[in-house]
Amino acid sequence: MMIKSLNALGVYGGASLNSIELALMNTDGIDIKEFIKETAVPYPENLCLDIRHLISRRNWTFAELEESAEVRKIRDLISEFHAETIQEFCLGETVEQIGVDSLTVFNDPANKCSYQIEDGNKLCEALNCDIITHFHKADLLSGGQASPLTPAFFNAIGQNLEKPLLFVDIEAVSSLTYIGASGELTAFDCAPGMAMIEDWTFRHAHMQTDYNGKLAITGTVHPQVSESLRGHKILKKQPPKSLDILCFSDKKEHLEGLSLEDGAATATYFIAEAIYQAALNFLPAVPQNIYVGGSGLYNPSLMRFLKQNFAPRNLKTFSDISPRLTKIGAQTTAFNTVRRLYGLPITFPTTTGTCEPITGGEIYAKKELSNA
Repeated sequence: MMIKSLNALGVYGGASLNSIELALMNTDGIDIKEFIKETAVPYPENLCLDIRHLISRRNWTFAELEESAEVRKIRDLISEFHAETIQEFCLGETVEQIGVDSLTVFNDPANKCSYQIEDGNKLCEALNCDIITHFHKADLLSGGQASPLTPAFFNAIGQNLEKPLLFVDIEAVSSLTYIGASGELTAFDCAPGMAMIEDWTFRHAHMQTDYNGKLAITGTVHPQVSESLRGHKILKKQPPKSLDILCFSDKKEHLEGLSLEDGAATATYFIAEAIYQAALNFLPAVPQNIYVGGSGLYNPSLMRFLKQNFAPRNLKTFSDISPRLTKIGAQTTAFNTVRRLYGLPITFPTTTGTCEPITGGEIYAKKELSNA
């Protein structure tokens, strides 16, 4: 197959519990030719409540998720929401391929299973076009952790930057991607992300998040609580490793008893600490060139804590590379969608632990109408 640039739409549900991202770009899966358009769209309030109720449940098994009528209902609603949002976003645009990486609510690499809330068939039928989704599955079946899926994209946007360098991507969970002086890749999920803050503010104040980090600014950090959170076994595990938004459910109680503001400040401080400790403990070195992005970039308190931890290194943002790098999850999904079409790998032994570089994504093809 001849590799050519395509206008690819990426839809990403893992940046936040509150919204999805969409990004349209022109790429051949190797180089990015143009960032065309990007946005974030909030979930309808009732759907957002359904999702929060779902993730508040603990100890879901994969079988329970597969068999649950409640989960099927939410999956159908999310798929309908994706279809409507995609149709509106794409009005007047030329879109040649669509990829959707929906919210992951269960991830069990040991048993080679992961659950994203998406129905590829329904989405394909609603949009009457081919859809690529479930990007994690092939990696899991090859012995990988299924996440992160960003390294190939970061390698593309970082090809002309001074190395070594580090990308810190703070979405619902946080991940690190290190590119060495010779271009070697190391990546892994490293800490909770915005989902932890959003869960706290919603449960205690019915707020979708700590807007502009204002609660954390007025709150007091409780270092002993942060220290107890950092004792979680997943943070001590050697990479490769992946996290989902339920990973820290068993540690929620450590924040209970704190005021709304103190809980937000302590959770935010803990996330920054966990990211920094992961960089110290598991990377070949912590480079001077560090770029931070994702939905966490818009929380000034989190950024302040990160800068304190990584000092004297100067933290830059993805926008310093390009002002259009604002919806990383969706842009990564668009990039990986084209790589899937051309059979290019999206995960590697040094990023997920897969046995070999492997492409990923299931193609749901539209059904051709019969003339009979």
